Amino acid sequence: MVPLNEHDMMRDLMQAIGFPIIVAARTELGTINHTLLTLAALRDASIPVCGVALIGNENFENRRAIERYGNARVVGHIPILKKIDRATLLDVYEKYFDHQAFQ
Repeated sequence: MVPLNEHDMMRDLMQAIGFPIIVAARTELGTINHTLLTLAALRDASIPVCGVALIGNENFENRRAIERYGNARVVGHIPILKKIDRATLLDVYEKYFDHQAFQ
């Protein structure tokens, strides 16, 4: 529901693009509510959801709650990174993401 301009929201852009969405969610306090509301808003707008990528320190309870109550698969995890560049992100994808989710 993030405004892009005076008339459009991020949801509108996602609808126009038409690709399945990966929801990026932090692993900290408040993420269950935030992520479940985001998933509900996407589904209400008939936007397909590929899954959720969690960002931060691993929190297995939050992950289980998002998968159960959000009816969405967590497809990956991005740990806290000291450096963000192409090589680091490719390494994170190889180590922490379910490659099957992207086929």
